[in-house]
Amino acid sequence: MSQSEDTKPKKQDGRKNNGAVKGVYRGQGRPTKAKEKDLNRMTLSALKKTFGSEEKMWIEVAKLAKEGSAKHWDYLMSYRYGKPKEMQQIDVNTKVNIPVIDFTQPKTIDVQHEEIKDDNKGTTTGGK
Repeated sequence: MSQSEDTKPKKQDGRKNNGAVKGVYRGQGRPTKAKEKDLNRMTLSALKKTFGSEEKMWIEVAKLAKEGSAKHWDYLMSYRYGKPKEMQQIDVNTKVNIPVIDFTQPKTIDVQHEEIKDDNKGTTTGGK
């Protein structure tokens, strides 16, 4: 590799924030546990302020689901029982077209060979 190639800046491929610089943190990677715990604490606090407790929040979600809200019903069921497994319907065509060969009764083969003259070219061809 020549020295001029080393000094050229690397070409970015168009992705956002491509070309991370060593030692410079730009928010890459998994969030720290402290940030995750802080977010959990804030959401729990907001639930308690709004509904009084987590249980009251779930009661409200259940009421909305009972009134006919499909989103609340899905949320409630997926939280309680887990998301349903995605089912794929596979159609296998078992119909196979196989020729049937009967080996029990051998076919008679005509062994008599006759030469037939072709009138157009004057050549002989094999055949019946």
